[in-house]
Amino acid sequence: MKVSRRVLERQQRRSILLEAAARIFGRKPFDEATMQEVAAEAEIGMQGLYEHFPSKQELYEQVMESRAEVFRTRAEEALAGISRPLEQIRALAEVYTRQFREQPMLLPMFIRDRVHHDWGFQSRFGERIRRIYEEESLRLRGFLEAAIAQEQLRPLDPGFLTQLCLGALEASLHYSHRHPEEAVGTCVDRAMDCLICGVGVQS
Repeated sequence: MKVSRRVLERQQRRSILLEAAARIFGRKPFDEATMQEVAAEAEIGMQGLYEHFPSKQELYEQVMESRAEVFRTRAEEALAGISRPLEQIRALAEVYTRQFREQPMLLPMFIRDRVHHDWGFQSRFGERIRRIYEEESLRLRGFLEAAIAQEQLRPLDPGFLTQLCLGALEASLHYSHRHPEEAVGTCVDRAMDCLICGVGVQS
């Protein structure tokens, strides 16, 4: 069925607003960012913004859900046919790296909300955001548990290893963000080396 021009234009405006919101929320915490800043960034009037997103909270949640949908699709594609747990972990790390290299403004949002989720802080974002982080953490934790069972990783607590894995990836992404010429594979290799081998000098 052919989509009308009006529907296409509405979809395009929505995408522009989500991209603009990601840039604003990436630069400022939720409480400091304003809908006026998003509208100005998108070069769309306030009425047009509120036609798509009735509140700042709804806009923020939609930005995060859009990121999660893209990640979910890419992760399924990247994991297809991979059965070894360490290769699965590496595939996930590469998906994260590519996504945050393409849209670096999403990384501070992801880290801020993950900290709130992991530490159980009271969050205004509720169930929708919580489900995103639970789904992504549980997927990674499952691969780590499989790696422990196959004696590819030390038998440490899987919850600790999940935090360690994401922390190593975030640190590597932080470095890579300041060296944009760096290849995606180099960023992933550094994170995986820190996870598997540590950073101590081997005697």
